[in-house]
Amino acid sequence: MSLDFVAIDFETANRSRASVCAVGAVRVHNGAVVDTFRSLVKPPEEFDEFEPINVSIHGIEARHVAHSPSWPEVYQELRAFIGADMMVCHNAQFDVSVLVNACSAYDIDWPAFDVACTLRLARAALTLPSYTLPWVSDHLGVDVFDHHDPLADAQAAAAVLIALARREGVRSVRELNESLGTPIIPTSVREPADSETTAGVQMPITPINTNTVGFADAVVCFTGALEMMVRDEARRRVVDHGGAWQGSVTKTTSVLVTGGFNLSTFRPGAMFSKKVRDAMSAVERGQSLEIITEDEFLRRLALSDEELAAARVLRSRVPEWVVTQAGDGPGDDYWGWFNSSLLHPDGRAAGEETCIWCATTLTGKEHWTHRDRHVCGIHCNERFKRAARRAWRNAGLNGDAPPDSWTDYTIVA
Repeated sequence: MSLDFVAIDFETANRSRASVCAVGAVRVHNGAVVDTFRSLVKPPEEFDEFEPINVSIHGIEARHVAHSPSWPEVYQELRAFIGADMMVCHNAQFDVSVLVNACSAYDIDWPAFDVACTLRLARAALTLPSYTLPWVSDHLGVDVFDHHDPLADAQAAAAVLIALARREGVRSVRELNESLGTPIIPTSVREPADSETTAGVQMPITPINTNTVGFADAVVCFTGALEMMVRDEARRRVVDHGGAWQGSVTKTTSVLVTGGFNLSTFRPGAMFSKKVRDAMSAVERGQSLEIITEDEFLRRLALSDEELAAARVLRSRVPEWVVTQAGDGPGDDYWGWFNSSLLHPDGRAAGEETCIWCATTLTGKEHWTHRDRHVCGIHCNERFKRAARRAWRNAGLNGDAPPDSWTDYTIVA
């Protein structure tokens, strides 16, 4: 047996797993890279909106894929590239889900693949503060790469698996999974609708559960502003899933959820909040604690599309007083109007109040502008201001700064 496989990574235009916009793949034979594959993909029309959060991660915009091949064309090339080899992905649940959903969007078949997940393998083999690809790669000495470029991510996943195989002294992907006690995951087979018995019928998909789901017995702490839901709602979800939450990192913390992170820079050596630094120190001392992103948090919650949409609506709300205090809109003194509209009606926070954006408890030591608005820091303040401007526009007010005004003079931190 030899170390033969194809590592694959997908990028998507939005949160729909059918919105594939790029794919990268690396063929490994006998433990060495022998071929690569990369292509931009024009997403299906019904899933072709490029959401800002996705663009911020991978940098691909609609204009980049306007003349790219569609998924059926790319898929045929990719399928031929994979051949009979085993697939390897870092977070196989995501990548295989993209493969399956993109095929479903065009009603084309997909073959049965055996899939190994380097995320799951890394969790079984290593003790790290985070198991994202940059952290695992850094720990194993894999060269720095352009995270969220699909080919670079596929190359990194391949290098991670090769490094883990050498570390465990095994000669094949199957032996590596057996050594670490992680199963090979088979995908299901879906044939095209080419007969009277299958025409128009959606064939079942075998669930691919490669990662931890839920928060049973976990002690969860949050840092940063969440994009998809307010912090109180996130905490409630943790409790509903059998876990507990706490306000700071302690000796009992098992999961730290990081909101407001740029995933492309979430890697060793970056600047982190105090909670993240505390969590890293705890891991170095031997504490079983994992730092996860908001996307991973949402995946573990396994929310339905309806639940996620409801959470987003809640997250996007701004207090009613932001509009009522705005009156008829700005007059000659734009910034005076702007700041008075954002003042919390209860006055300056003294401490123990709740941040109106992320529900963190205020200490009373925040910047005075933040205390006036009842926000916990710069990140929530910026999100609050953007949401307020949207609310003013929706109310028919011109809440945008005049062209000759370039800054909110009250806050620079």
